[in-house]
Amino acid sequence: MRGRSQGEWRVETFALAIAVLWMLALQLICVVLWDSNWLTRQGALVHWLIIGVMPPALALWQLERRQPVT
Repeated sequence: MRGRSQGEWRVETFALAIAVLWMLALQLICVVLWDSNWLTRQGALVHWLIIGVMPPALALWQLERRQPVT
């Protein structure tokens, strides 16, 4: 994070915190749905990977790509 302003650092930290909270919340929801037999184990895992992991990962990746190259 050398060379980045304090504001950029805060935005990235906030985005990372939101991504982690999103993944944990979705993981909990998938476990509850699996436990109540709404989803199979594989279905819960695939749902969590597609809905819980991909959007935050892509958002953080886009945030990194927007940084100017110096």
